[in-house]
Amino acid sequence: MREEGTITISELGDKLAEAAAGRVQKNLRNLRRALKYASQGLVSPTETKARIERYLEGQSRPPERQRALIEGHDDLGKEALIGTSDLLSVEFLEAGQLAARAVACIQIAGGAISGTGFLAGPGLLLTNQHVLETPAMAAAATAVFGHEEQKFGIPSATSEYALDPGTFWLADKEHDFALVAVSPVGDTGVPLTDFGWHPLLDEGKILEGHPVSVIQHPQGRPKCIALHNSYFLLLGKTDDEERFCWYTADTERGSSGAPVFSRDWQVVALHHKAVPKTNEDGEILDRLGKPMPRAEYERYPDRADHVANEGIRASRLRRFIASAPLEVSAHAALRDQLVAHWDSPQARSLRARFPPI
Repeated sequence: MREEGTITISELGDKLAEAAAGRVQKNLRNLRRALKYASQGLVSPTETKARIERYLEGQSRPPERQRALIEGHDDLGKEALIGTSDLLSVEFLEAGQLAARAVACIQIAGGAISGTGFLAGPGLLLTNQHVLETPAMAAAATAVFGHEEQKFGIPSATSEYALDPGTFWLADKEHDFALVAVSPVGDTGVPLTDFGWHPLLDEGKILEGHPVSVIQHPQGRPKCIALHNSYFLLLGKTDDEERFCWYTADTERGSSGAPVFSRDWQVVALHHKAVPKTNEDGEILDRLGKPMPRAEYERYPDRADHVANEGIRASRLRRFIASAPLEVSAHAALRDQLVAHWDSPQARSLRARFPPI
């Protein structure tokens, strides 16, 4: 029986959250199974042989090693071999620092509203459409780079950049993305090229059960990373869900539009919604498993427990952007240049895309 004064997802007034919750509920059994495997360092049995083959093609493994892994897909040994290890080169941290440079805090209405975005190509910022709904909203927003805590190392100033939808704008509600041009020079005179960029690559970057990292500006705070206990769980399997994916990671309001990275710091998804955990009555639960009063949820939404996060797959965003009709010829030319950048050898090298500090 529902408690008085609590809140349900349907009462949030957030159609995106309600739709995401419906998809998560539909896939809940597979999500739980995938999390069980991921927590043991194993790839989920829901992963397909074709995707495993494509993933292994992109890894630096001898051909005979790849064949052995693919042929053994039906047993636990296979899942362990293509699974994960907590042992990483220390360069993982250095590469992560580079990757984080391209992530910005998007400030709207003088900072009263915020989101996260990242440079997806030279001069172009990617975020959610529900963060930047219209060109007019984008024109009134700014992207702040370098908004980070600086307890160690040499302090550096933040740089704020105007968004320029007149030069380029492409958005889609179904894929929940907005791609917008950014001013080439910020308020401190730092060129935008100093922050590098991340390509949207096709399939083959990650497998279900692998770890992910989400670099974000939760509630507009200095840049944070969700790293521990964060796993890529499941891809949408049906035609109406195949653009979505689900993963575990700590996110909050303001994290929308953040890049979700593989352990190789490749963008695998655009973060889109966190789905709260609910009970049989549909009430949103806190981290102790108790129904949350409406007032508490509205004031402290980060106290809610979550089933999973939902993102838009990078490969599906790439396909949509590459083929989207653009009426302005200058916008179409910029889009074609962007796709060419994504297909270039530079797109495969993190260091090649990020100038030395």
